[in-house]
Amino acid sequence: MNNVINFYEFRRNKKIKKLLRFVVVIGIIAIFFVFAYLLIVTGMNPPTEFPSYIEPKP
Repeated sequence: MNNVINFYEFRRNKKIKKLLRFVVVIGIIAIFFVFAYLLIVTGMNPPTEFPSYIEPKP
C-alpha cells in the first residue's frame, strides 16, 4: 500500500511541476510583451524633456 501512496504523490508532484513550469513560461512571455510594449511606446513618443547636458540653441 505504501508503494501506491508514493506513486500517487509522485504523480501529484509531476502535475504540480508541470503547472509551475506552465506558469513560469506564461510569466516570462508576459514580461517580454510588457518590455516590448514599453519600448514601442517610448520609441513612438520620445520624452519631451531633454537631458540637462543638451544646451538649447539660441
